[in-house]
Amino acid sequence: MAVERGIRPEPQTFDDFVLLPGNREAFNAAKEWSEGKSFLWLLIYGEHGCGKSHLCNAAAKRLGERGIMSYYRKPSDIHAEIRRAVQNGDGKDSVLDLYKRTMCLILDDYGIESGTPEQDANMDDILVTRFEWQAATMMTTNLTWSQLPGRIASRFDDRQLSRRIQNTAPDYRKSK
Repeated sequence: MAVERGIRPEPQTFDDFVLLPGNREAFNAAKEWSEGKSFLWLLIYGEHGCGKSHLCNAAAKRLGERGIMSYYRKPSDIHAEIRRAVQNGDGKDSVLDLYKRTMCLILDDYGIESGTPEQDANMDDILVTRFEWQAATMMTTNLTWSQLPGRIASRFDDRQLSRRIQNTAPDYRKSK
C-alpha cells in the first residue's frame, strides 16, 4: 500500500539522514511538518543531491507511523496518471480531485520537467485548491525561489501556514 502511494521501500528515514552544512534547517522543518507542528505548507528548494527527496520519503514514512495517509508523488507521475485517465475515458477530474483532497500531499521535484501549459494549469489547480482548503502539502524543487510561478510562491510566503527553506548543502552523492 505504501509503495502504491509513492513511498519508497529503501530506508530513507529521518534517522539515517546525513546532516551536512546547509541542510539542518530543511531536516528540522521536514521533521516538524511530518509531526503536524505549527505549519501546513513546506517548500524545500535547492540543488540536486542535497537530500530533498530523502526528506520527502522520511516525512511520508513519519506520517504513516502516525497513522496519517499521504501521497508522495513527482509532478511527472501525476501528469502520467492524468494522461492514463484521459486515455481510459475517465477524464482528468478524478486524478485532480484525489490530489486536491488527500490529507497530506508530498510533491518532489516540482518544475524539474518543463510542462505543457495544461500540465502547469493542473499543478496550479491542485496546489491552489490545497492551499484554500489548508491541506498539508510538502513540496521540493530544484528551481530557485524567483523561478517559481507567482501564484505558487505567494502561498509559501504566507507565514501563518507556510515555511520555505533553502537547502544549501552540497551534493551528497559526490561525497559517497
